[in-house]
Amino acid sequence: MREGMAKVGNGMLMYEGESPLDSEARARLKQIGHADIVVGIPSHRNGRTIGEVARAAADGIAAYLADQRVLLMNADGGSSDNTPRYISDAPVGANVEKLVTVYQGTMGKGTAIRAILEAAAQLGARACLVLEARAPGIRPEWIRALASPVLDDGYALALGCYQRSAYGAALTDNLVYPFLRTVFGTSLREPLAGEFCLSGALATEYAGRDVWETDVARFGVNIWLSTQALVEDRRICQSPLGYRGDGGGEPGMALDARFLHTMGTLFRLLSTHRRLWQKELPPRDVPYCGEPCPDRLVPCQDCVAELLDAFGDGRRQHGPQWERMFAPSTLKALLGLLEQPRETFDFAVELWTRTVMESAVVYNRGEGDPDKVVEALLPLFYARAAAYVLRTHGLSPAAREEVVQGVVQAFVESKPFLYEYWNGYQPWTDAVDTWPY
Repeated sequence: MREGMAKVGNGMLMYEGESPLDSEARARLKQIGHADIVVGIPSHRNGRTIGEVARAAADGIAAYLADQRVLLMNADGGSSDNTPRYISDAPVGANVEKLVTVYQGTMGKGTAIRAILEAAAQLGARACLVLEARAPGIRPEWIRALASPVLDDGYALALGCYQRSAYGAALTDNLVYPFLRTVFGTSLREPLAGEFCLSGALATEYAGRDVWETDVARFGVNIWLSTQALVEDRRICQSPLGYRGDGGGEPGMALDARFLHTMGTLFRLLSTHRRLWQKELPPRDVPYCGEPCPDRLVPCQDCVAELLDAFGDGRRQHGPQWERMFAPSTLKALLGLLEQPRETFDFAVELWTRTVMESAVVYNRGEGDPDKVVEALLPLFYARAAAYVLRTHGLSPAAREEVVQGVVQAFVESKPFLYEYWNGYQPWTDAVDTWPY
């Protein structure tokens, strides 16, 4: 048994003295004793949206988990808007217990999810299903789609996949999915899935991992969880859930915590798993469980002006950082984007790929503050997102996928540069600009 760990009631291993569950929550779990599945909702000031999620969760449990012992849990960050009462007031059947608790420790979604994972471990649950407190478009059927692959088919992790607007999908389509496809050879389409289900064994194991003092405890948890399961060769599937509305936050925010924590975690994984991704990896196919969703147009909000305004503001704020991050030719091309007409703005995929790969290496190998690298990348992502929204306007998700595959191809072709630059890194002020793509 590792130092700092102890057995709980069902023989599971958990950390001592670091639990996000307070004594009252642990006592309540001891009173409940056992559950087949935990359905958990992390939250913080989600009073306007969690009611929809609570109703869908309760209806889904009644329809699809009526023969299971269920814990419906809310791990809240100390909301001042009565967020937890929506879980407390949700009508449930006799097979459902509830736990509403304020988690302890680092403030963030990841810590809330860790509390949910620990609850599943203490109850000896067979599965642990997590729903975001803001999930526009959620339906009761999501419960079945996520739980069935784990409970019935033996998957360790089922990740939701969605139909979303071009803006809502921009981060996944233009950065996270192509990057992971390049580095780890995976077909996983939604690495940032907000809704997912783990086996009880995997929930217990991940709750005890020594990562919860990093950005994983904030908004880096989704990318960490999916990537960790991939590199450990867990049995993973993707569950089509249909339409999902855009996440919170205004387009072009100066500081987007979700982007910063997600990309910080993703870039850090390059160092953690450097021996793995520097090999020639065989393709890793992640199958779909369930019927594909009908292809339909998903409207996108008019956000191009806000995104390009944020790009211009980024030049003024992060210009010196860009000079330290990028090759002279890359920087010149990026600054040239500012001269383009907004109506026909384009951020070529080859330039975008160079921007991401150089940022990833400088984040890990540079001598400055890595967090500054991710902050400086944010306005450049906004520029790419604006170009993506313009390029895919009026396209259905299936038609947009052709554009995404072009992004993927550019990223994959850049892997030799990533490898060479990583292993022979020099600051651009000292190095020769040798980008060959």
